[in-house]
Amino acid sequence: MTSRNKREREACLLWLTAFGIQSVVDLKPSADLLRIICNHIEGKYDIERTRSEVRAFYHEQHKMNGSGHHHRFEEADKVSVRIVDYFERGEFSLTPESFSFSHRSLFHNLYHHSGQLREAAASKKEWVLGNTSVLYPKHEEISPYLNYLFSNERGVDLSKLSPQHRLRHLSEFIAKLFMINAFQYANSRTTFVYSMKYLMSLGYQLQNDTFFREAWYFRNAIIRACYTNMHQGVYPTTKYMEMFLSNLFLNEENELRNHRMVIRGE
Repeated sequence: MTSRNKREREACLLWLTAFGIQSVVDLKPSADLLRIICNHIEGKYDIERTRSEVRAFYHEQHKMNGSGHHHRFEEADKVSVRIVDYFERGEFSLTPESFSFSHRSLFHNLYHHSGQLREAAASKKEWVLGNTSVLYPKHEEISPYLNYLFSNERGVDLSKLSPQHRLRHLSEFIAKLFMINAFQYANSRTTFVYSMKYLMSLGYQLQNDTFFREAWYFRNAIIRACYTNMHQGVYPTTKYMEMFLSNLFLNEENELRNHRMVIRGE
C-alpha cells in the first residue's frame, strides 16, 4: 500500500467512524457533505478547509431558508466534521476538563448547553434492558464522580497489563464514564468520541469500519456493562464491549449480535 493510499484509507475510516457515532441518534450525512469530504480523503482539503466549506454551505442554506432554519442534516454534517477534526488533533488530556471540552467542541453553536454538565435527573428506557433504564447518578454527584474516575485512570500503568486485560480495563473505564451521564444531551456521542480518542492516544489504530456498521451494538454493549439487576441475576459485563473493540482495533472477527445482550423485562 502506497503512503497516499494509506492516508486515504485512514481518512476514510475516520469519516466512517464519525458517521457511525452519529447514527446512534439517527443522524446521517448529507449528499453535500459526502461530496465535500471526498476532497479531504483525497488530500486536496485539510480538515480546516473542509470545515470552512461545510460552514459556507450552511450559511447559504440559512440565507435561502431563514436564520431560524435548523435541519438535522446540518447537525449531522457539522458534528461529523468536528469529530474528524477532534480525532486528527495530536493532543489529548485525560481530565474532566478535557472531557467537557470535547462536548463543547462537538456541539458549540448547535446547543446552548455545550460543555456544561447535566443539571437535571437522567433516565432513558433501553431496548436492550427490556425498557428499563440504567441508574444514573444525581446531577450534583457528576463532578465528584468525574474527578474520581479520571484521577484513578491517570494512576493506572497500562503497560503492566496484558493486551487482553488492558482492553478489559479500558472497556470498564468507558462504561463508567458513560454511566456518569455527564451531559444533558449527546452523552453517548461525546463518550464515544472521547473514548476513541483516548484509545488512539494509546496507540490503537482503527482497522476497519466496525463503528460504521455496529455503532448500536457498541452502545448496547456499554449499557449492559452499566446495568445490575440482582433479582434477575444480571451483573455488569464488559465482554460485549471487548468483542467490539477487538474487532475495531485488532481486526478480530467476533460475531456481534445485539439480541444476545437483551435482558427481558420482569
